[in-house]
Amino acid sequence: MNKVIKIFIIILINAMIVCAVVFVSDLLIYKHYKSIYYKTNPRTFQIQEFTYVPNIPSYIYDLSGFFKEKDDIYYWGRKPDGLQYCKDKKDCRPIVLFGGSYAYGQYLKYNQTFSYKLAHKLKRPVYNRGIIGGSWHLMYFQTNDEQGKDFYKDVPPSDTVIYIMINDHFRRTLLYYFNVVDKFVYPHYILKKDKFVMDNYKNRPVTFFNSLYTVKHFNHVYADNYINDFKNNKKLTDTALKYFLLSREAMEKHWGKKIKFIVIVYDDWYLNHTDVFIDKLKENNFIVLKVSDYIKADLNSPEYKMQDNLHPTERAYKELVDVVVKNIDFN
Repeated sequence: MNKVIKIFIIILINAMIVCAVVFVSDLLIYKHYKSIYYKTNPRTFQIQEFTYVPNIPSYIYDLSGFFKEKDDIYYWGRKPDGLQYCKDKKDCRPIVLFGGSYAYGQYLKYNQTFSYKLAHKLKRPVYNRGIIGGSWHLMYFQTNDEQGKDFYKDVPPSDTVIYIMINDHFRRTLLYYFNVVDKFVYPHYILKKDKFVMDNYKNRPVTFFNSLYTVKHFNHVYADNYINDFKNNKKLTDTALKYFLLSREAMEKHWGKKIKFIVIVYDDWYLNHTDVFIDKLKENNFIVLKVSDYIKADLNSPEYKMQDNLHPTERAYKELVDVVVKNIDFN
């Protein structure tokens, strides 16, 4: 047999073995994460089927339609609250809200959310730009990225911006998929020359590789280990701060005015990077409100957190709005 053919056969057999091992690994990992998925997700949401089809999140291509869906829908963004308080464009002083599912008000009706209650407490419109599973990288996406440019078409110029932060937001910026069982790829940035550059999702081989359940699993393991290592404190907090600085800079540039930027730290669990990050935010003229300093109850109790999905209750948001309005000057 020709030596070249022998080499080809050996390579082919080894490739088939690798593919088989990866497939078995993927299937086992998928079943494992499927078994634990419903511990933090209600049974009304069906888990994604086992597949290798890598899809790009729809809001990357159509942010203009992302926040205009029906009230109480699970995935798409919220519509603005309190628009009746905006009599005309000159009178309109909206507040813009960023964050993940806590800002969005996941599992709650539209009139139970933080944004709804804040709008009616202050008698001002609140544009809820929270994205489920999001972090500060999706605030940056909306305010800086070319593909998020519809933000400035949809949201009127504002003088007040609020970000609801949870400790998991550090980890999320390291992920390629929010859940290992997800099909929808997670927007991911790398800081290059003082600017965040999104991964090239047109590179199908790389996108496919990242969609493997085995790769997703190890990406999550890496992210968990990274944020729990205090040696990464400086890089994590500096990078997070950069997202906030560039987002504020872009909004002030587009709106032609200085903005009051409030960061609400919803610290319902401890992470040792958070206090350092709070200090850096304050040093850069962000107003920071740490929830546990004002609400002395257990934020993880059934009164404040839904036990089947681990998200804040309506009561939690009602008390939080009272705290925010009492301690922040919105004039």
